[in-house]
Amino acid sequence: MAPTNLLNRCGRNRVAVFAAVLVLPAGCGKNVPAIGGVWIGDARLPGSVERFEVAVDSTGASAKFTLPGWGLDGVDLARAPTASDSIEFSAVLEHDAVRLRGTLDGEHWLGEVTRGDAAAPFDARQIYDLSDSEWGALVGTYGSAGGRLLGIGRFSEFGSRPVIVDYTTGRIGPLYPVSRKRLLVGHSLVAPVFPADSLELRITPGGEVEGIRFDQRGQPPVEASRLWTRDEEVRFAAGSVTLSGTLTLPASQPPYPALVLVHGSNALTRDVFGPWTRFFAGLGVAVLSFDKRGTGGSTGDWKQADFHALAADVTAAVRFLAARSEIRADAVGLWGASQGGWIMPIVATEAPGEIAFMIVHAGSGTTVREQGVLYLRNELRAAGLPEESIAVGIRYQLLDDQVTASDSGWSELLHFYEEHRTGESWLWPPQPADDWFRTYYRMLMDFDPAPMWQRVTCPVLFLFGELDANVPPTESWPPIERALLVARNDRASHAVLPKANHLFLEATTGGRDEYPRLSHFAPDYFATMAEWLADQVR
Repeated sequence: MAPTNLLNRCGRNRVAVFAAVLVLPAGCGKNVPAIGGVWIGDARLPGSVERFEVAVDSTGASAKFTLPGWGLDGVDLARAPTASDSIEFSAVLEHDAVRLRGTLDGEHWLGEVTRGDAAAPFDARQIYDLSDSEWGALVGTYGSAGGRLLGIGRFSEFGSRPVIVDYTTGRIGPLYPVSRKRLLVGHSLVAPVFPADSLELRITPGGEVEGIRFDQRGQPPVEASRLWTRDEEVRFAAGSVTLSGTLTLPASQPPYPALVLVHGSNALTRDVFGPWTRFFAGLGVAVLSFDKRGTGGSTGDWKQADFHALAADVTAAVRFLAARSEIRADAVGLWGASQGGWIMPIVATEAPGEIAFMIVHAGSGTTVREQGVLYLRNELRAAGLPEESIAVGIRYQLLDDQVTASDSGWSELLHFYEEHRTGESWLWPPQPADDWFRTYYRMLMDFDPAPMWQRVTCPVLFLFGELDANVPPTESWPPIERALLVARNDRASHAVLPKANHLFLEATTGGRDEYPRLSHFAPDYFATMAEWLADQVR
């Protein structure tokens, strides 16, 4: 069981704090700068750029400082004066000191952050505090006069901050409000934040956002008006489980074709689907996204659910949609990503007449155990490790899987770890034999989707990313292709998108370490789905 990011080993330091939030000293002839609030920006550390945050209280008497790359998370700071016009924060850790010192330059706070002997320049902006209702008024789908679609919604894969997506250019970025009507669009999904694009809002007297202007680097500005889609909170039963979700209805007239969005792995709510919900609604398709069982507002426990149980939840969602008067019961399909690629063929097999079509985003045709080994191999390669080290990692993963599958081989696993941990410092320590994840993974690890795909006959679009480390197309597509031949399904097609990673973001290596720096979906990703979907819902 490898950790998500094998090479991210920055530790956390307990902090013995003394700190200073600096305001200009009395008698200097200048006004005290208004520094209260949240500042977000880039710290250009040696070899990387990291987003950092300083939250200063309204009086300037206290603040919290977060810089993950240096193991700092909400460090408490206290105010102290200085003899200059700079703004400074400092804290003493157990073995060294951190100092954040700079000056205001227009809307920017520019300076240098140091820790011990290490130093990095920083650039930060003060963030305007939008209320929940103001954020809610912004979320939605927007369309230009030329038919260009843009979406604003939550994408919890990268935190709670809403993102904007231009479905034509593929640009995606988090939103940082600097006023009620103006927001910055982060240069990348996490860091760097700058240089940022900008988003201007058109707001009605009643507080509704009726339009936006999106200025992207190297692109003409886009003016787009809100498409008045409607979000409805819904609940439906799946056996003894109650699932909570959002039904998003298009701005056009009913009845609508519809999609149920199928989760990937782990504890995911409907907020992971924001970019896709807004996109499909803009195409005139109703979208049902729901909290996986045991998350958000849904009951149950995903950690005790195998793929058949999760498939039953999806089937219940399909039937909930089909029973509604606004929905075309003959045009309800599925869109799913990653782990969803193992769940969707079960749904299509167990409810064959009820699934009109499916879009599979990075779904594997291998067993779960085989996919895990492929993922580890590709992540280690993306990290630049030599093949000898990769072989060590794969052998370790296989030993770990043996412990999970049979509850045996524990001593061999521990011996292997102790033998290689010094030479391979990235090697993760084994989880205890009774860890909850081993019980959970044991339910899933030998699931083979091929027998299910052998019975699927509805239209299916399979999308793979050329650089997908999780679900590499070379190994993942052939088992599905062979199964579809058995099913005699001539309505299935697949595409491998160049430079796309597991999320279909345009990438360089496909490894998880580069995700925070990415800023665009792969070219043709959304266009490919739109064109194919139009043929299915005529």
